[in-house]
Amino acid sequence: MDENTLWRLVEEASAGAADVEEQAKRLTELLTARAPEEVVEFERLFDEQLARANRWDLWAAAYVALGGCSDDGFDYFRSWLISLGRKAFEIALADPDALAGLGYDDEDFGDGEWLLCAANHAYEQLTGQELPPTNTSPAETSGEPFDGDDWDGLVLRFPRLAARFDLS
Repeated sequence: MDENTLWRLVEEASAGAADVEEQAKRLTELLTARAPEEVVEFERLFDEQLARANRWDLWAAAYVALGGCSDDGFDYFRSWLISLGRKAFEIALADPDALAGLGYDDEDFGDGEWLLCAANHAYEQLTGQELPPTNTSPAETSGEPFDGDDWDGLVLRFPRLAARFDLS
């Protein structure tokens, strides 16, 4: 299992899925066709992508689009961002305000909680045990923290997201 395979599986699971919950179920099915060791490696690689997106600018963008975003909410948002596929993920990392122009269902925006559990569910189905820790230590959020009380400043910082979610 390598990073290209991770993205291929995420995108394959997404094809035709009505929402992220269905995508997560499909991803679980795809992972259960693999060896348990590959599922563990998938989880490690997934955690690496979550860590790459653990940035204050992305959190601020999620905060604007969602009208607020807790710690757990940001975990779900980063997982949802992965659910969009590699190209969208990389675009959002390069320019968080570009999230406004990516194709997705606004109702599901930021809701990737189900995807966080896909590898664990697959591993449990394959082995009857919980997924072992991947030894990927949680990264500190990188970049410059944002001020959630400065709503006007956040809307100015993310004008496309503010416009898409009718917040200006």
